[in-house]
Amino acid sequence: MDKAERKEREFNLRRAEILEQAGKIFAAKGFHNTTVADIAGSSGFAVGTLYQFFESKEQLYTVMLTEKLNMMYARIRESVATEADAIRKIERLVASQFRFVEENAEFCSIFIRGDHLSLSEGSAALRKQMVSDYAVHVSFTEGVLREGICAGVLKEMDPQMMAAALTGIINSCASKWLAMMGGASLMSNIPFVIDIFLEGVRKNAQ
Repeated sequence: MDKAERKEREFNLRRAEILEQAGKIFAAKGFHNTTVADIAGSSGFAVGTLYQFFESKEQLYTVMLTEKLNMMYARIRESVATEADAIRKIERLVASQFRFVEENAEFCSIFIRGDHLSLSEGSAALRKQMVSDYAVHVSFTEGVLREGICAGVLKEMDPQMMAAALTGIINSCASKWLAMMGGASLMSNIPFVIDIFLEGVRKNAQ
């Protein structure tokens, strides 16, 4: 590994550590009550060092949100890609998102707080990016359901509306679990989500 590669690797490791610690502090204190000094102290860097990676607290918050969400979407796609059966694909889609939420409960609780909806500078750009990324995810879900229709195991319904319904059920269950934060595992809700969705869209559902 040459000097340039080592420097890039070190930069990426420091950046990742800053984002990891920032996510924990934003989740605990909220965007508006978190300072750059809080994040710097938790990350083990000077405040000035943080500004070498992110030009503002808001940019750091934006990058943290979008990169983490895209990690979740990528894991969902990878999990679904390993399955051939249409119904099992749906089960994997639900399970992989629930697993991510459980493993990243602190981060996901940020969406319960809703700070991302009240930012000042750049908030419109953040919302636009999040909406765009979510649309890509819903489109992927639509593709999974379209496969089920073509395979003859799902009803011939509008796959776009089916995808919106499925993601809505998933997000509703995850949000309720995050708000309660305790008791049963979120993963225990997988059969409920699968049953309530498939009973409406599966061909010859009982």
